[in-house]
Amino acid sequence: MENIKLISTFFFWIFIYTFLLAFGQVLLKLGVNQVGTFSAKGMEEALQIAFSVIKNPYIIGACTLMTSSFFLWMAILSWFKLSLALPLTAITYIIVAVLSYFMLDEKLALLNYFGIVLVTAGVFFLVYK
Repeated sequence: MENIKLISTFFFWIFIYTFLLAFGQVLLKLGVNQVGTFSAKGMEEALQIAFSVIKNPYIIGACTLMTSSFFLWMAILSWFKLSLALPLTAITYIIVAVLSYFMLDEKLALLNYFGIVLVTAGVFFLVYK
């Protein structure tokens, strides 16, 4: 029973970590889309871009989520083995693909979906004993 609780806790925190990271990536993309292409040719343009970045709510949200995920990752590493925790973070790719589909209207090719299935199968085999 104790082992099942430990495994449930492990998967819970890994899922929270990967979701924070994936959602942060999507917010970052939304913010960058608003800021526009980074093509600073001089100091004045670079400062304008920097100001646009630091006042963009999507980018601020992304930085907040990514910072939170960093501290959560340190906690996860203090609780669990790296050799088990790190491979499970591959589900971030799956979450990013799903969030990108719904939030960014990004469509994937059939081959991309096949890759997501392979990643999912790989994560399953890493965890399965």
